[in-house]
Amino acid sequence: MAQLGINGPFLLAQIINFVLLYLLLNRFVFPPLRKMLEERKQRIVEGLTAADVARQEAEEERSRLMAKLEEERAEAQRRIARASSQAERVKIDILTEARREAEEIRVRARAEAEAEKQRLLGEAQKQIAELALLATERVVRHGLDESLQKQLIDDFLTETSLN
Repeated sequence: MAQLGINGPFLLAQIINFVLLYLLLNRFVFPPLRKMLEERKQRIVEGLTAADVARQEAEEERSRLMAKLEEERAEAQRRIARASSQAERVKIDILTEARREAEEIRVRARAEAEAEKQRLLGEAQKQIAELALLATERVVRHGLDESLQKQLIDDFLTETSLN
């Protein structure tokens, strides 16, 4: 071994030192180091488990919130539909009432027009009767001569058309 450049007793001393160092490290250093690594591993596993639980809870909460949001959206749609149908009913009621009032106004206007027409006809008949009396009175005063009758009728018609 000397030919290889290896010193036997020094190699043996280094092997013994290595074994002693390994035994000392194995006895005093490695157990706490292993314990610390095991605890760290356990904390990492617990952290991952907690993260999975939190993720799952968050997913459940998101699902619950989405369901609630969908329910609120559906309720809002129902409210909109109810308001829309109610507005449509109010619109129909207003239009019906307006048509009814317009019809009442039309009927009243026709009745007033008919009453006015009757009043005017009555006045016209009264005036015609008065004019007929006047014409008769003139005819009676002047006699019943045919040429005189024609002239009186013409005069009468001229007077009535001027008035």
